[in-house]
Amino acid sequence: MNSAVITKIEVRLIGEESFTELPQIMYSAKLTETVERNRGGLLYQLSCPFNVAKVSAANESQIESLVNRKAQFRLTDGNGVVHLVGSDEYPARLLHQKGLNGTPGSFNGYACKITCTSTNASLVS
Repeated sequence: MNSAVITKIEVRLIGEESFTELPQIMYSAKLTETVERNRGGLLYQLSCPFNVAKVSAANESQIESLVNRKAQFRLTDGNGVVHLVGSDEYPARLLHQKGLNGTPGSFNGYACKITCTSTNASLVS
């Protein structure tokens, strides 16, 4: 298993050219890659949970526009290494959960998760 702390998350919808940076709570993201062997060969499962602070119209709009859309994510770790998660053939998906807890000091934001199942490991550049 390979794991890294992510400092920057960018997304590109399939068919688009450029990446857009997603807001995140610094150092809340962690990339985990696991490999399983099955009859067809190796299967890579990539997961990157992260948090977005503050429930707002701008954050809501950006996150909702990405939910269950086919995308490629560019994740930059603390060492400056860039990991590409998802591709045109095996796109990644974004899931989220909105948290509004009415107690002082509680989390007010989105718990997001990037997931991808592929026959290829994440590309590193």
